[in-house]
Amino acid sequence: MIDANTKICCLIGDPVEHSLSPLIHNAGYQALGINYTYVSFQVSDIKQAIEGIRGLGIRGASITIPHKTSAIKYLDRIDPLAEAIGAVNTVVNDDGVLTGYNTDGEGALKALEEVTALRGKKAVLIGGGGSALAIAVGLKKKGVKLVVLNRTEDKARKLAKQVNAEDSGSLERLAEISSADILIHTTSVGMWPKTSETIIPDELLHDRLTVFDIVYNPKETRLLIEARERGCAIVHGYKMLLYQAARQFELFTGRQAPLPAMESALTQALEGGRDATHFDRR
Repeated sequence: MIDANTKICCLIGDPVEHSLSPLIHNAGYQALGINYTYVSFQVSDIKQAIEGIRGLGIRGASITIPHKTSAIKYLDRIDPLAEAIGAVNTVVNDDGVLTGYNTDGEGALKALEEVTALRGKKAVLIGGGGSALAIAVGLKKKGVKLVVLNRTEDKARKLAKQVNAEDSGSLERLAEISSADILIHTTSVGMWPKTSETIIPDELLHDRLTVFDIVYNPKETRLLIEARERGCAIVHGYKMLLYQAARQFELFTGRQAPLPAMESALTQALEGGRDATHFDRR
């Protein structure tokens, strides 16, 4: 029951109507029986929104497109990892002091490490946006040999330079997958409703490869279906969504996230066909 003592957390972005974040976080609060609630705010003016967090005593906020970089200058502190990435997806309010974090890379790496070891592996990362950057920073910290590929080669080169990746190029170099241990796809290709799409020729997939598609709707993309058929280990995109939200939950509440309850709420929504079309391309 919401009352005067309820701690409020929120999602700030534009658009927000299809986000599954409220469902995931509120399932966690309910599982622990704590007096928190999580709501969504469609926001165009990030400066006013940050002032509102401070003025209204909102405990924490998830920040999504298009505000992940622009929010930084209005915060009091930035976690070193978020500073390295150059974007925040989480704001924690400690008595008016606002600290920015980025949990995207941490969520992705946790999902990957459930399936494969990382150190010393060769990974091909496809994409050049904020999700790709957050994941790339984490991969390099884990000692991964990284090749960044993107439709726009200049964007791939820029990202590779930011994280000191070993190589980069355009999608004409997809053959790099043949010698890779890990493939990470971070674009929106294959996302609902265009679920028949993929940019990875299935002949490049091999049984020594772990394939991670961060698209979470549908739960199993064409890329993951074809990867499974080729004998690859697969990592579902919803796991990244779950684990980055769980880390936010812990930052907001100081409590260990009840992962089974949060995962159950998320998978039920995805399997039930909820129109979760929002995809953070950053």
